[in-house]
Amino acid sequence: MFKYLNFNDLSSNEIKLTIKTQDQPDPNNGILPRYGFAIIRISDNKEVGIIYFAADTTNRQYTRGHLSYGISPEYQGNNYAAKACQIIKPVPLAHGFTRLFIGSKYDNIPSIKTIEKLGAIPITKDDVPQAAILQQLQEEKTYMYVWDIA
Repeated sequence: MFKYLNFNDLSSNEIKLTIKTQDQPDPNNGILPRYGFAIIRISDNKEVGIIYFAADTTNRQYTRGHLSYGISPEYQGNNYAAKACQIIKPVPLAHGFTRLFIGSKYDNIPSIKTIEKLGAIPITKDDVPQAAILQQLQEEKTYMYVWDIA
């Protein structure tokens, strides 16, 4: 059984993450344990976006990823997503993850730039257990990256 942990100080001098959701696992419906954090700008306490971490150890991690995020349009261009990815690292580390998969649609250039700023690299046959996973990503026009966080 998955156990959610408390994370009280996920912040930098610019943004902080506050818990918004804890999705309860429902394997029969493809729902995995997942944390959702609001990304809050500290200077004015405005919510600028959201970041999710899915504690996924199934094959789905290779096509859907562990991290996902979104920044409200009026706050884009400030690197909040990349900063939030750095701040959230204690969460997956506490659950035993040392590398994360992060995906983006092939035409989502801002997301791809964010992932590359983290130092994540495109997945290869060595990163996944089945060649069919790479084929599925190509068919869905999704780029998947692996990010070593430890």
